[in-house]
Amino acid sequence: MNELTKLGEFGLIDLIKQDTISDHGSVVLGIGDDAAVLLPTPRQLLLVTTDMLVESVHFNLATTTPWQLGYKAIAVNLSDIAAMGGVPRHAVVSVALPPSTSADFVVNLYQGMKEICHEFGVNIVGGDTVSSPQGLVINVTVTGEVAPVNLVRRSGAQIGDIVAVTGWLGNSAAGLDLLSVGEWEDFDFAWPLVTAHLSPKPQVKIGAILAEAGATSMDDISDGLASEAHEIAKASGVGVTLYAAQIPLAAELKEMAANSGKIALDYALYGGEDFQLLFTMEPRKYEELLIAQPELQLVKVGEIVDSSQGVTLVDEAGGVQVLEARGYNHFREEEPSAVLVGKTTSADETYEFGQALAKYLKSGDVICLSGDLGAGKTLLSQGIATGLQVADVVSSPTFTVLNVYDGQTADKKEVTIYHFDLYRLEHPAELDDIGFDHYVEAGGIAIIEWPEKFLEFLPKEHLWLTLDYGELPEERVINLKAKGERYQMLCEELKQVADSSY
Repeated sequence: MNELTKLGEFGLIDLIKQDTISDHGSVVLGIGDDAAVLLPTPRQLLLVTTDMLVESVHFNLATTTPWQLGYKAIAVNLSDIAAMGGVPRHAVVSVALPPSTSADFVVNLYQGMKEICHEFGVNIVGGDTVSSPQGLVINVTVTGEVAPVNLVRRSGAQIGDIVAVTGWLGNSAAGLDLLSVGEWEDFDFAWPLVTAHLSPKPQVKIGAILAEAGATSMDDISDGLASEAHEIAKASGVGVTLYAAQIPLAAELKEMAANSGKIALDYALYGGEDFQLLFTMEPRKYEELLIAQPELQLVKVGEIVDSSQGVTLVDEAGGVQVLEARGYNHFREEEPSAVLVGKTTSADETYEFGQALAKYLKSGDVICLSGDLGAGKTLLSQGIATGLQVADVVSSPTFTVLNVYDGQTADKKEVTIYHFDLYRLEHPAELDDIGFDHYVEAGGIAIIEWPEKFLEFLPKEHLWLTLDYGELPEERVINLKAKGERYQMLCEELKQVADSSY
């Protein structure tokens, strides 16, 4: 067939507009006029979602067929509608095509779209086609409907709810890894993983069932379980506890991870693009749903807890760790982390480590102190304050939230120390009430206890320090993680302190 430059825009539209309507009863006028004319369902809320796929960012034409790409472009939008408890109805598709694109490519692209649209009763009712100077871009907008009583948001989770998912996690990210490496076809475990990435199945029917059954919150897993758990925690003002042993990992994923020296659980937590649903529900209603519909592939992975507990992961040995929201973010620059592990054997040594750290600090630094109650965060803060020549008595700001001190850096420059304790805060709005951003950006030195409660609101660059209990009563294991070049250098300097002293 001729290339697009010869076919022209209207010829292309004629080529793709056939067989785009799945539900004729809801479409008065589809593709072919200035606008589509649709017949809404009475007493239903309208849902609207959109996603853009950009070549070399979201897909690689060397590893996906046009049919698969078209299928996935629609699937990612249907998943958003499913996460609200809704039913998808109509799609509008716009594509920016390089002039060299063949008409066969476009036909196959739309065939993939039509396939999934017919599968879920969705109509393609319009869009736009333009030329792209470099790379293919696809933008899909999908509308859906939901009865007001069945609308599910991220913000409805309640303490005591169970946290569950609708199927295997991590398969898509593992499939992407296999595609990136190449030569995966000979491995039996590879096909389900690659298929999960290239042709994901949105959980539309299950989403509607969960909404009917009383799901209190829901989110589709596009950026990894850890990221979505943080989304629900933030929107609902709660904490989330996940149990590693309960997260569903397919046998193929475990085999692939063992083969490549990777950790299967990491794919589930941080990989993304599984497009399963993460939801919360009252335990009684969840049990009733399992009894009524045992065929559903639902797996309980955690519970909703008080916001003071943050988002945590309980490992198979019972250890608890803060779970960072490390899902894919298009605008975040990933930076290597410098990690330092040291050990102090007494309260005095923990205090002295704070003094040693203070010698390397300067105005503008942000120090985040994490660890369980009683692990020594305030003691370490007092050591830092002493090292910064603070004359006042440094006390815990648990009840005041913020204490301010005047000090002096190692090079004799005056500096203000802002000592935060976020333990008692329950909602991000309270950060505004205390002027958190103002003080952190004021040019002093910020020391923040319990930073894990508000990860999304921390400065992009900071030094994260975790205090864990050791084997002996006063023993502490100190872990430093650098976010940003400045703190990478700081960690390198502190390695000398840890190696020589502890």
